[in-house]
Amino acid sequence: MRRLLPGSELVVPSSVLDELDRLARADVPFAGAAAQLGRSLRAVPVTRPGDAGVLEAAQGLGGWVLTADRKLAETLRSSGVPVLRPRDRARLEIVRERRQPRVPGRRPGRSVRRAAGKLGNR
Repeated sequence: MRRLLPGSELVVPSSVLDELDRLARADVPFAGAAAQLGRSLRAVPVTRPGDAGVLEAAQGLGGWVLTADRKLAETLRSSGVPVLRPRDRARLEIVRERRQPRVPGRRPGRSVRRAAGKLGNR
């Protein structure tokens, strides 16, 4: 992420920490580990719960949001908040508008960065 957004800082909205703590108490698998990871980051206080708190934090900080939640990503994008999505263990992808123009040489499921590199080699 540091290569994609130099000088960036990972933060977590307080609403996310609250939700992870609730899930951990309910013994949801991996919620405890996620809560522990979240507490290792700087918490940003928000007044709204859940996804609304994520939107509040992103708009307040003028930041990007990293999420694998498609519904949240759509809400954020429609509100003008840039979104990153994990593609695999080592790659992040910028979430674009739903209807992307077809990129010659790009197969479905390939990252835009990889497709652009392939186009540059022609």
